[in-house]
Amino acid sequence: MIQNRISLDNKDLKIIRALDRYGPDTTTKELSKRLMIPPRTLRYRLSRMRKYKYLQPFRYSTRERSIGLGENIIVFDLLPSEPPFAEAFFEKTPAVGWYAFTYGRMNGFLANIVYPLEDSTSNVRVLEKLKDAGLISDYMILDLLSYPTKGWDFSKFDSTGRWRWDWQKWYDRIDSILRNGDSNFVFEAREQTQIPFDSKDVHLIKMLHENPKVTQKQMSVELDLPISQVRRRFQRLQDLRVILGYKPIFTPFKDTLTLMCFIESVSSVEQILACIYELPYTLDIYVESSTRIGIRIRLSTIDIVGFFKGLDRIRHLADSLSMQILHSIVSFGSLRLYDLYSASESKWITHSSDYYDWLEDWLNAI
Repeated sequence: MIQNRISLDNKDLKIIRALDRYGPDTTTKELSKRLMIPPRTLRYRLSRMRKYKYLQPFRYSTRERSIGLGENIIVFDLLPSEPPFAEAFFEKTPAVGWYAFTYGRMNGFLANIVYPLEDSTSNVRVLEKLKDAGLISDYMILDLLSYPTKGWDFSKFDSTGRWRWDWQKWYDRIDSILRNGDSNFVFEAREQTQIPFDSKDVHLIKMLHENPKVTQKQMSVELDLPISQVRRRFQRLQDLRVILGYKPIFTPFKDTLTLMCFIESVSSVEQILACIYELPYTLDIYVESSTRIGIRIRLSTIDIVGFFKGLDRIRHLADSLSMQILHSIVSFGSLRLYDLYSASESKWITHSSDYYDWLEDWLNAI
C-alpha cells in the first residue's frame, strides 16, 4: 500500500536523517558539506519544514527521577459542572508539564504532573480534593519509573519522500512473534537509584532544555564553575543516565491523532511491547512496572483503523487494555519544572503551602 500523505521529498528526508544522526551541534555549513546541498537551499528547506510544523527544535531527553523528581501520568474523569472545569487549574499548578483534553475510558483531562519522591502522595491529595469538591468522579495514575522512546523508521519513506507502510506487514510480524517468539526486543523496568546532586546539576539540566546548543563555556559562565567541572558534571549525569541525549521532533503527517494506550499484564507486557515496537512510528513508552505501562503514539488519521486491527491481535495478552484519545494538547515546557527546586532547602517543592491555599480558595469559589 502506497499513500502520498506528506508533501516532503527525499531531500527533506535526507536533512531530517542527518539532523537525527549528528545532533543540534551540527552547523548549517557542516550539514551542507555532508549532504552536498547548497547552504541557501538547506536554510530554505529547514525554514519551510519548521514553518509547516514538520520539524520542531531539538529537545534533550532527561530522567529527573534519579535526582528526586517523580513523574505521574494522570487521567481524570470530569463530572458535569457549571461552570465547566476551569483550565486555570493546570496553569496555576506549577508541577504540570503538559495536559490535554481526553476521551476514552475516562472523559476529561490527561496530564503530566511531577512530584517530589519524598512526598509521593502530593498529587493524590490534590485529586482527592477535586473529587470531594464534586469536579471529578474518578482518576487513574501511572507512576513512571522510566519512559524509553523509539524514533521513526526512515526506511519506510521511499526515494521520492513518500511514506510506504503496509499494515499487513505488522500483522504478519505480530503473528510471527506470538507464534515463534522471534524478537530481539528487551524490556526492562528497573527502579532508578537516586544519586547525590545539587542546585548546579538542576540548573545545568535546565539550560540544556532551554537551549540544546548551549556550550560548556556558556554553562561555565552561568554556573560560575570552571569548564573542567562543568565537563565532569555533564559526563557524570550522562553516565548515570539522567541526561540521555537529544533528538529532533519530526512530524511528517499533516493530520494526526495522538493515542495513549494503558496496558496491564502480569505475564505478557514484554511480548506486547515487542509487537508494538515493530511499528515504524515514533513511540513514547511510559513504564510504571514490569506489569503496567502506557504507550503514546501519534498516527496519521488514515492509519487509525490499521492500528486498531493490530491491537486486536494482541489484546488477549493483556489483563487490561484501555485507550485515551488526546486532543488540544497544551505544553508548558520543561523549564518551569526546574524552578521547583529550592536551592536553599535542597529539595523539590512542587506543591507549596501557597499553592494549597490557592487551591482551597479556587475550590471554594466554584
